[in-house]
Amino acid sequence: MSTGHAQDAAVMPVILSSTELSTHFEIETMIDTPAFLNSATDSQRKEYIELEGNPNLTMEMKQKALTNWALRCGNPVNGLYTQYMAEKQTLQEQEDQRMSVIVAQLSPEAQQADKHVRGITSNLNQTKKEMDTNVAKQLKKLPKKVYYELTFATQ
Repeated sequence: MSTGHAQDAAVMPVILSSTELSTHFEIETMIDTPAFLNSATDSQRKEYIELEGNPNLTMEMKQKALTNWALRCGNPVNGLYTQYMAEKQTLQEQEDQRMSVIVAQLSPEAQQADKHVRGITSNLNQTKKEMDTNVAKQLKKLPKKVYYELTFATQ
């Protein structure tokens, strides 16, 4: 029995029709999917996913292959991809600046360790797996104190 209070409405379940539910999930999926992929055809999306997911390509080869993919797709995909990559680059630069401020406050040993790790991660002539392996090897070499200082400070 309803008391007519606003709090009754807050606990009422929302029931969506199958059309509303489908639209809701489509919108969520579109928000998560970059605009350039929403503009691509199914076969173009498939090719992109195959390139992006190829573990045998170095990061440089993958970047070139994806840029060529976007060029082959033409506009609007190419324009949206270029915009997406520019935004991604800007975010990466902002993150690098944020991390530089944090690392500057660490011990000289942790700063040196960070320099080695950044050297590994900036090398695009390796696969993602190779990069992850090389970073893990570098971190494993560190004294525990430096490892914990670096990892906790950069989270």
